[in-house]
Amino acid sequence: MTTPRTFTLTFTGDVMLGRLVDQLFPEHVNNPQDEAVAANFKSEHPSILDNGNYTPSSPWGTTLSLFQKSDLNIINLETAVTTTHERWPNKSFNYRMHPANLAPILHAARIDYTNLANNHVLDFGSEGLVETAWTLKNARVAFSGAGETTNEAFKPAKLFLPRKTLLSHGCISIGTSSDSTGTITTIAPEKESGVDYLPVHIYSGSDHPQCWSSVPNFHLIDYSPSTRVQLRKLLLSNGTMEHPDETDSECDIYHHAERRRQQLEHHDGDNESRQMSRSNVPALKIFSIHWGPNYTWKPTDEIRSLAHFLIDECGVDIVHGHSSHHVQGVEIYQGKVIIYGCGDFVDDYALNREFRNNLGAVWRVICREIGGEGEQNTSSRPSGLIPVRLEIFPTRIERFRAILLDSGDVDHAWVQGRVSTLSRDFDTRVRGELGEEGQIIVDIE
Repeated sequence: MTTPRTFTLTFTGDVMLGRLVDQLFPEHVNNPQDEAVAANFKSEHPSILDNGNYTPSSPWGTTLSLFQKSDLNIINLETAVTTTHERWPNKSFNYRMHPANLAPILHAARIDYTNLANNHVLDFGSEGLVETAWTLKNARVAFSGAGETTNEAFKPAKLFLPRKTLLSHGCISIGTSSDSTGTITTIAPEKESGVDYLPVHIYSGSDHPQCWSSVPNFHLIDYSPSTRVQLRKLLLSNGTMEHPDETDSECDIYHHAERRRQQLEHHDGDNESRQMSRSNVPALKIFSIHWGPNYTWKPTDEIRSLAHFLIDECGVDIVHGHSSHHVQGVEIYQGKVIIYGCGDFVDDYALNREFRNNLGAVWRVICREIGGEGEQNTSSRPSGLIPVRLEIFPTRIERFRAILLDSGDVDHAWVQGRVSTLSRDFDTRVRGELGEEGQIIVDIE
């Protein structure tokens, strides 16, 4: 009997690489006001920010090793990536970064996926969104939640575990592609050199801003019964259906998905059916969601109810929440993980002293394979992954870099205390003792 495989998935909250962060690079968008402010920071901290010292690795700061050791890295990209000048009107903040800077920064931390369903991806209109999507495609980084088409927005990004090295990921055999239906897929064979690849599907959505409801290639959600119907349709289809059609009945799509699953089980001996099963049914399903108001410690009842719905009725294993600008509590629910608010990871924002928006975390979910050789699979999936442990590495934003906090740092204790207290409201216990790397630990099993 072989030992089941384990994989590490790493998540962050908002990664805002626009505005002043973008101005620190030699090639940046044209904004004289931001450039002047950035020049002041450079003159004050030349050893960090000037003379070519701020490199594509710099935004990740001292957290870089966590990403380089991870099996998949998943972030919320909180900016448009475009040289377009026309802003979305009547917004207080419009963020953009130069497309030339995106690939080097994301590749430095081996980022596999970026959520685009947030309140800044359309800051420079639909033209800016399309350029953002194409820049990510050229960088071979998967995304969902918004895109060039409705299918890129609504259908899941499809990745695989294990993934290749960055060299293979970007240049040889395993990268990303957009198929004829718009699904962004990490290319991987079902089996190569005796290695089984497990599919991971990542959907995403945002509950704001409402003014983008008219944009068909942006996945805006709310908390209404009709949205639940559409989400259930979409997520139960395992990425095989097009953009949801409101004229379809909920039961039709549910029973279609259930019948398809049963057909695949009954034809398990047929190689073609097995291949179809492996490609359509994910081993792990993630929903990345930009939700809730800024600067609020506890998620609303409707947010928590939706999180439970995604797990109970849509088969989601990990809810990756962000938007609050500060850490919130976590909930272990039905053996699944809900991160309500990851906090900001890197940006150029002013400090909110009450909510400490300069403190965030690297969130690491350890998953174990089930249904493989050596372990019984009691789920309906041909093979799967289950979360077994959540590890939280507190960070602080310093001079446009994410700094991993030592366990003796007072801010580390602050993050630990906040997450522990807020998670207690969800009947979720955070270990009192830290891990060997100073990480905060939440047991799932």
